[in-house]
Amino acid sequence: MDVKGKLDQGILSIESDNRIVFTVDLAGRFIFYTDGDATYRRSLENRFLRIKHVGSRRVVEQISEDDGRRIAETAYSFLRSAYDDLPQDLKDAASGFLDMNYEKLVIDSAKMREIYGGEVPIVPPDQYFPIYVQAETGCSWNRCTFCRLYRDRSYGVRSIDDFAEHIHRIKDFFGNGIAARKSVFVGDANAVNIDQKTLLQMLDMIRSEFNLPIFSFVDAITTQKRKSEIQFQEMRDHGLKRVYIGLESGDPGVLRIFNKLMNVSEAINLVNKIKGSGINVGIILMAGAGGKKYSKSHVENTASVISQMDLGKGDIIYISPMYEYEDTEYYGLTKDLGIMTAEEKEAQIQELRSRIREEFQDFNGRQLDAPIAPYDLMEAVY
Repeated sequence: MDVKGKLDQGILSIESDNRIVFTVDLAGRFIFYTDGDATYRRSLENRFLRIKHVGSRRVVEQISEDDGRRIAETAYSFLRSAYDDLPQDLKDAASGFLDMNYEKLVIDSAKMREIYGGEVPIVPPDQYFPIYVQAETGCSWNRCTFCRLYRDRSYGVRSIDDFAEHIHRIKDFFGNGIAARKSVFVGDANAVNIDQKTLLQMLDMIRSEFNLPIFSFVDAITTQKRKSEIQFQEMRDHGLKRVYIGLESGDPGVLRIFNKLMNVSEAINLVNKIKGSGINVGIILMAGAGGKKYSKSHVENTASVISQMDLGKGDIIYISPMYEYEDTEYYGLTKDLGIMTAEEKEAQIQELRSRIREEFQDFNGRQLDAPIAPYDLMEAVY
């Protein structure tokens, strides 16, 4: 077997001549494994996702625990079989975790959940591999009808002393694997709403400990009323680079159904306030929001709202197919709304991309510089 490998920015990657690729961090944690047919990704919570293309559609699904065990053992067996053929520097990097296996990944994930009081609810599309620090637990709103991310945790803000201890536990947990992490994400649902003095102290602690760019979520319901542009400027000066807003839709009817109690003009004002501070934004939209009943107005009104936001380079718009979970309040409304098929949601993603660009051009007299990228909420795991 011919193998080659590389060590780049804290990630060890090994590839065979028959298209098998395995990547790990420097603590030996499974990151990706590709067997030529599909790619498998492991979250730190030890969930395994299978990513493959069916026709032109990218399909993501979580696989069973037994399948995850099988993939992990296959991947680490490949690492051990390839070891003797690696150059010496890569042997040195891998020598400390040649005995890694699925059971050790289970133990590792249990340590991670202990640090965060359970699973990390969600991370944005381009923040799958950050250092997640939990300045607050839960969501201060926690009443959106489609969301089940924060049900199992009460809302609270860490004290400064507790936050310092939390950071030290995270550093101990990652060990050598911390070199693979290129940013810090501050959670849970809306850490920027924390009392400003406390928040700035936390941001300074993060910069001091990790010296990495910082990202966080913002909600468009409460933040508009609580934080000023000057306060966002302070956050920028203390290391905050981009915030992500789960807008989901620009249609007032859909937002009412979602119980996102905001006026769309407030969302526009919030984004422009953040942009005025020098912080970039990520806007997250859902294809299929409001079902078939609202499909047309969802597209048109969302494009109109986005066109009024001062977006440009450094910003990004994400569109994910919506998942209608049976244990949510929203699911009870879908009989009247009509659930769109996966193919219909994919078509709406393309329609939203086209309409957003057209509307932005018409409203602003210039092209939208921010990319519009499809993604899948299924992948938003830590």
